[in-house]
Amino acid sequence: MKKIIITGQQIGLLGGPLYTVYKVLGAVRFAADIDGEAVYWLETNDADFSEINHIDYLDAEGKLKTLTWDIDSRGYSCGLIEVDDALVALLDTFFSTLRQTAFTPVLKEMALACYVPGRTLGEASVSLAEALYGFLDLSFFTPAEKGFREFSHIILLREAGRTEPGRQCNLFCLSGKRREALFKTASGEYSFRDGTIVELEIHDLLPNVKTRNVCQDAYFNAHTYIAGPGEIKYTAELDPEYRFHGVEKAAVKPRMSLTLIEPRVNRLLKKTGLALAEALSLDKAALQQKVLKEKSGFDFKETKQEADALTGAYLEKLKNLGLETKEISGLLRGSVKQAYGKKRAAEKEKHEQLIDSVQYLADNLKPFGKKQERVFNVFYYMNLFGGEEFIQSLYENYDFSRTTLEIER
Repeated sequence: MKKIIITGQQIGLLGGPLYTVYKVLGAVRFAADIDGEAVYWLETNDADFSEINHIDYLDAEGKLKTLTWDIDSRGYSCGLIEVDDALVALLDTFFSTLRQTAFTPVLKEMALACYVPGRTLGEASVSLAEALYGFLDLSFFTPAEKGFREFSHIILLREAGRTEPGRQCNLFCLSGKRREALFKTASGEYSFRDGTIVELEIHDLLPNVKTRNVCQDAYFNAHTYIAGPGEIKYTAELDPEYRFHGVEKAAVKPRMSLTLIEPRVNRLLKKTGLALAEALSLDKAALQQKVLKEKSGFDFKETKQEADALTGAYLEKLKNLGLETKEISGLLRGSVKQAYGKKRAAEKEKHEQLIDSVQYLADNLKPFGKKQERVFNVFYYMNLFGGEEFIQSLYENYDFSRTTLEIER
């Protein structure tokens, strides 16, 4: 029997953030290395809709943009929410506001063939995963599969049984399309948060963060789980759960954490004189200040501090002469502030193109101040750098220790 190498991630629009791709490709790469079998678990039970209802990207003008699927999710498990016309319109806006390339029409057709009104988000996500990763030796799985529900039900009943009265259980109950938290009452019964008593034997039970990996490893007899930093931390704390249920814990291997470097980014680094390490570590304001200081010789912070110090010293001298400085102070500080503002605006205008370059670097490498892999999805890059072949190139360049990858046109 082949060793199962598994990874998983909550479903997200257009395949979710880039790190999902890195997890999937990591599972396939490691499985190939040890002659194993890769499985991608698409988590459809999660109910945190606000985490997945938006797309962040750089539009045709290079401006950071967010599109949000603004609907009432009714607390449904995300995989059971239906695709609607609003989501289709959002995807149409996404593709129409990207920089138009030879790949744009094909990618749009791929996405809209998956996100069809009336389909559930879970069905659309599996369809898209198959389209994106179909060339790889990879199996797709969702916890909605009957065999897994029946298998995990036994584990979750046992988990509910060990819950102390008055405490929340480490599992959920599917009520209609809603994932409801469960509590053990003082009398040993089980209830929803509103007090409704629940017969666990006749309901679908869903694992939570404490029991998902236990159910996963037991069902697949998993050899290795490809995980992100947060998962590595919490899975390290699950040994008591594994021991209680008598399940062998899969080994955990960190996924690749990657920043993609576009050709334009390399050009702008040279233009601004910034090192890549600086662009990745400093925030946008600090980058702009550094570049303007080095290119123009004008240091905003230093100039303001100097002006404030000189103003303070002048007012102190007037005060020592016996003059009332309260009114003068307001006028003088106001004039200095106005002069400083004009000087700052003039410097920014003179170096407007340079500032735009720094802004693009910051928005591309650290959008919203976050890691690139946590914000952008793979379609943005596929549109610019090769369509479906871009994923193939990521796989060919996959290295668990790699932290940056320069994209070639």
